[in-house]
Order: sequence, then C-alpha cells, then structure tokens
Amino acid sequence: MSRFSIRNPHFIVVVCLVLLVIGATSFARMPVDLFPTINLPEVVVATFYSGMPPEDIETDITNPLERFFTMASGMDHMESRSLLGVSIIKVFFQPGTNADADVTQLSNLALADLKRLPPGTLPPVVLKFDASSLPVCLVTLKGEGLDETQLHDIGQFTIRNQIAVVNGAEIPPPFGGKYRQVMVYVDPFKLLSRQLSVMDVVNAVNRNNLILPAGDVKMGPYDYYVYSNSLVDKVDELNSIPIKTSGARWVSVADVGEAKDANQIQYNIVRVDGQRSVYLPIMKQGGDTNTIAVVNGIRDMIGKLFDIPRQLKAAVVFDQSAFVKQAIETLLHEGLIGLALTSPMSSAQVTESPLSSISRARSASMSAMTDATSTSVISAGSWPASASDSRSSIRAVARAALSSMVPATSAMASASPASSSAFRVWPAIIMAASGPLRSCDTVWA
Repeated sequence: MSRFSIRNPHFIVVVCLVLLVIGATSFARMPVDLFPTINLPEVVVATFYSGMPPEDIETDITNPLERFFTMASGMDHMESRSLLGVSIIKVFFQPGTNADADVTQLSNLALADLKRLPPGTLPPVVLKFDASSLPVCLVTLKGEGLDETQLHDIGQFTIRNQIAVVNGAEIPPPFGGKYRQVMVYVDPFKLLSRQLSVMDVVNAVNRNNLILPAGDVKMGPYDYYVYSNSLVDKVDELNSIPIKTSGARWVSVADVGEAKDANQIQYNIVRVDGQRSVYLPIMKQGGDTNTIAVVNGIRDMIGKLFDIPRQLKAAVVFDQSAFVKQAIETLLHEGLIGLALTSPMSSAQVTESPLSSISRARSASMSAMTDATSTSVISAGSWPASASDSRSSIRAVARAALSSMVPATSAMASASPASSSAFRVWPAIIMAASGPLRSCDTVWA
C-alpha cells in the first residue's frame, strides 16, 4: 500500500479530498438531538362524539373499533381509554414494522367500521405516535387589548399556518384561550309555554343557515349559475329565524332565547406574565430531524409574521435546543482538553526499556568477541601443526576475547541489575582445527 501511495500521489490526494468533502457534508447534515431515533411503531386512533358519556363511548365506539383492528397485520397489543365524548385507542405494532404502513391500514379499517358506529360519530383521526416526537419549544401569544378568543383565533388560523412550513416541525392546535362559536341560549320556561323543545330550535337553525347547490338556469343561448346561500352574515340575524308557525304568527329564536357571539366551554387556561394568553406547542417530527434546526427555523419565522395586530407579541419559551447546544459544547470542551493532555505525551521522547538495553549490550559483546578472535587469528599468521601448539593458540585467542567482553558484560549488568546473575557465567567455545578437526577446548569466564 505504501508503494502504491508513493507511486500515485495525485490519486491519494484526490481520495483524501473526496473523503474530506463527504465527511464535512455528513457532519453538517447529521441530526443533533439528546436521544437517538427510537423505532417503536405506535398508532393512535381518536374518535369523537360530542356529549356522549364514557360508558356509552366504550360500548358503542371503543369496543367495535378494537375488535375491527384485530385484522391489522403485525399488531402487538392495544390500549384504550374512553372519556367524555372521545375514544382513544393506542395500537402497538411489532418492532421493525413500517409506521406509515401501519397508519394506512388502520385508517382503512377505521373508515370501514364507521358505518357500524352510532349516527353522528365523527370520522376517526389516525395519527402516528413516535417516542422521539416531543415538544422542543413553545410559542406564546399575548397582547394588550386582545381577549382570549382573539388570541386563540390568531394562533389557530394565522400564526399556525405561517410557522407550519418549518422543516421537521409539527404544530398541534393552540392551548389556552377560548374557541369562538356562535351560541344560542334558550329559556326552558319560554319553550315550555310555547310547546317547543330544544331540538326544535336546533332543527330550525340548521334548516335556515346552510348552503345548497341550486344548479344552473338556461336562458336562450346563455347558461347561468345559480348561487344559493342562506348563511347569516351577522349573529343578530339568527334571532329572526322562525321556529314554529301558527296561522299568520310565528315563533322566532328571539322569542325563546338569544343568539350570541360566544365560545365553547373552556377547559384550560394559560397565563403569561399574569395575563391570560395562548401558546402553540412545537413538536419535533420523528426520524432524522434536527432539534436545533427546528427551533432556529421557528425563531426565524416568528420574526417574519404578517397580518397580525401590532400589539400582539409572540415569543419562544421552553427552548429544548439550549440543552442540546450545551451538551455539544461540553463534548467539544472535553475533547479539546483530552487532545491538549495527550499531545505533549506523544511528542515526548519514549524511555528505552531494559530489555532493549540488554539486547544492545549482548550484540556489542558478541561483536567484540568476534573482533578479538579475528585479531588473534590474524596475528598468529598460520595455524600450528601440533596439537600442543594449537591448544596454546586457542587459549591466547580466548583470553583476548574474554578481555574484550568484560566492558560489554559490565554494561549489560548496569543496564539491568536484576538480571545480572544470568551473565555471571559466560561460556565461550572456541574451536580450532588444522586441516581435519583435532581438538576442541572450552573456556569458562
């Protein structure tokens, strides 16, 4: 590999640049969050029937839907709650299944079972629930001179539509405030005196406040579209709707009650700085969404709102991206500290180990012995012919070799005192021969 890199430097440079670009791009697109992606498929089915008690909700809506949902594939178990006017069913699927496919098949099953539910039941709302879909911030709305109904309408129909374009954001309906609604308040004693019921008032209002297609009219070569609209323009016009006619006289809504521009029953109250206000929860969609990017996008859109009153003040509170940013800063800080502590250690000179000193001393001693032996042999000029002369020459060579080995052995002992006992006996075998092998002496030091 090293030879290939040296021979092809331009190719290696291009590969390094490609890896650098890919790494920088992946780092920029990497989702930043406190928790990893949790793939636990869960689908929530909510069915509404206004005013129905919990017992009837469970018997007529929850139980039929639960039995029908058993036909879904990959289901693990179900949980349900029956409340006043609403049925909530949580369907848990096996891990690894596709949550979008689970939502699709439950939607089909819920709509197929809708005809078996009580008349007047609203179509079920099927939503995908993700454990990582948590509120990342809150957008609070307040303003001097604006009541709760106006704040709710502005948050529901104006601000919510403008900030819903942020990538990765999911915005539920606002909390707090009053939901605007025209209410007709009737007097039960006036109804009783005219032999009327509440349903008579409801039916009369519904019959006289609707839009019906009227078709078209052909006159000669022209075809005219007929627009039929009987919706009231003002709330006071509801008071003149007739409920019952008797001869030339009739009973109107104003005779038994009064129509007012009011609101639904309020179930939650939000206060910001002591003032009744409204807030919009900002949810992070599941998957590879970036918490910091979602919050930054919401802040940018808050500064670009239009078609809102001047006194309205929108602010971002409960910012969860601050904890993510703090975690990232802590990680970078600790990484820099570790880099600063390890860099001097890597640049410092590594101390040589005793074993390497011993090996170097042994090599020096062997080379010294070889040099001494060669010197003695060369100084002898030629090998003696007799055995006694040969032994004398061998002893002379051994003494020269041992004398040259003493400094090297001392260096080895000083390098490793614990292992110096292993070098107290050093055998030196020197063989000499004149022609065929005739003698062999061993000298011990």
